[in-house]
Amino acid sequence: MNQAVNNKRVFLVVPHMPTGYLEIVGKRDDVRLDKLENDNISATAKSVLAAAHAYQTSSARDELVRHYHTGAELLARTPNLLIVSTNGAGYDTVDVKACTERGILVVNQAGGNAESVAEHVLGLLLSLVKRVVECDRALRAGTLTDRGDFIGREAHGKTIGIIGIGNVGRRVAELCGGLFRMEILAYDPYVDAAETRKRGARKVELGELLQRRFRLDQLPADRGDPRHDRRTRICVDETDRLFHHHCARFHP
Repeated sequence: MNQAVNNKRVFLVVPHMPTGYLEIVGKRDDVRLDKLENDNISATAKSVLAAAHAYQTSSARDELVRHYHTGAELLARTPNLLIVSTNGAGYDTVDVKACTERGILVVNQAGGNAESVAEHVLGLLLSLVKRVVECDRALRAGTLTDRGDFIGREAHGKTIGIIGIGNVGRRVAELCGGLFRMEILAYDPYVDAAETRKRGARKVELGELLQRRFRLDQLPADRGDPRHDRRTRICVDETDRLFHHHCARFHP
């Protein structure tokens, strides 16, 4: 623990630490980094919270105990807090309105895991069209008698619809367009047609996208807009077949 004068006080709750965070922040002489346990708030933890200037927090609300969510309870214990930084693009554990009212800056790490999520999307897409999971389950159950029962489809040349052409969406567009020569459609109310083209897709309205037989939906995080339900999903709809997978946080 650094003991330099006028240290910036940063705390986080283990094990919710971004990769490389300790190597970068923990070695700075002007930063004191405190690591708290993901359980009840001890007397030591209360002292850390009272002195903290910055909070590096998890965005996984079900993995972080409730009293370490950045809401009214935590803010009452952190009178010197200036900034809250989430580990990913989401900020599910942060009450942004409450922080704003107190003048506390909230930042996220948008795009930090875009490559990983895009590859995950592609993996699920291939699993769906090739019926990998169905075949695996039938094989394990001993009910696979005719491999013809699980013939898949080809992704090449199909149409992909992406809802939310942000950091992940644009990488999905690049992968699907480059690998499978797919037609890329995108709906995003925050991105105009010209910018959508730069990101590798053709802008369409939501109704047109949903009418297509073969689509992939990447729903963005909620921005306070009732048009979005904060779900990330993949859908492959082929006449009499519909697959629906959630590949990120689900918020009912």
